[in-house]
Amino acid sequence: MEAAVNTAFDMHGTIAVKSANGQTLDDFCTEYIPEYNRDRFEALAIRLFTGNETVITIFAVDKIRQEDTVLKEGRLPVKKFKLTGISLSSVLSYCSSFNCTLSTGNYNIEDMEIMNK
Repeated sequence: MEAAVNTAFDMHGTIAVKSANGQTLDDFCTEYIPEYNRDRFEALAIRLFTGNETVITIFAVDKIRQEDTVLKEGRLPVKKFKLTGISLSSVLSYCSSFNCTLSTGNYNIEDMEIMNK
């Protein structure tokens, strides 16, 4: 009997995105979130999950609640919009380019020195 090979890995990283055609995250929200109102919300983050399903989560500052909230100092009131049924390619159509770096976390990427220049 062969021993099972563990091929699972957990990686984390960063991604940098440039928008296409001057589009903004607010433009995306206006197109895909019916209750999104630019006067009330300002989109500040997007989370993409793909697995059994694709889930796009938008985090937007709630400008109205920001003024009258009693959150701890340094906390920011946001509204979370969770979108399903939207393809990843729809999101990527708002991007002209993206750069993604993933790491196992065993070493700090900033400490790497490229030797094969």
